Amino acid sequence: MARATDPLHPDPMPAALRERMTAWRQAHPQATFADLEVEATRQVSALGAELIAVALAAGEPETAPGCPTCGAALQRVGGRTRMVTTSGPAQVPVTGGRSRCSACGAELCPPR
Repeated sequence: MARATDPLHPDPMPAALRERMTAWRQAHPQATFADLEVEATRQVSALGAELIAVALAAGEPETAPGCPTCGAALQRVGGRTRMVTTSGPAQVPVTGGRSRCSACGAELCPPR
């Protein structure tokens, strides 16, 4: 297995994820293979949610998307925060502006 100290072959598993899984295993010594699989999937899902949150924290795009219904430009009309469930199924808080289409009245909140 490649080492994290090798710049040509970085360790693909984040150290924090490795430590969390090791701690979980030590706390559950009688866990079956199926239990390990469920926990590994849960932890990877949580990591995916963290990555999505990091990307969302980078901010919204400068240009508003087109209306999903008619394609016209959307205009900002406010904002809110909501919890979005990932396919993981972890939840990620998504904060963004509410947009409305002046042509057909469709709304996106937050815009995609």
